Amino acid sequence: MKPWDWRFGPRKAAFRHNVKQCLIAIDQLGNAALGLFLGLLGLLYLLPRAAGYWWADETISAHCWRWEISGIRRWPRIVVDFLAACMGDINHCQESYISEREGRHLPPDIRAGPE
Repeated sequence: MKPWDWRFGPRKAAFRHNVKQCLIAIDQLGNAALGLFLGLLGLLYLLPRAAGYWWADETISAHCWRWEISGIRRWPRIVVDFLAACMGDINHCQESYISEREGRHLPPDIRAGPE
């Protein structure tokens, strides 16, 4: 068996990183699935208006912040931030939006740098 390469950090840190990435992926899947579901309801005229555009690489939290700054709706951000604050995460939606914009969830070698 090949020895562990310590240049990439301890195993516990790698495991924590991978768990966080998996949770982000599940969050993004939930956001995209909700967009698909609401799009279907809009297509069947079961919603008063179209569902709008939802993006596959966006978390629910970032989507809630985008809604707030766009003036679409505020209550989802309040609910998500309240739930996150109960776990000690303040300004969760805004931080998620900034993280998405900066590509912090991407591998370092493909993150967009200053251009």
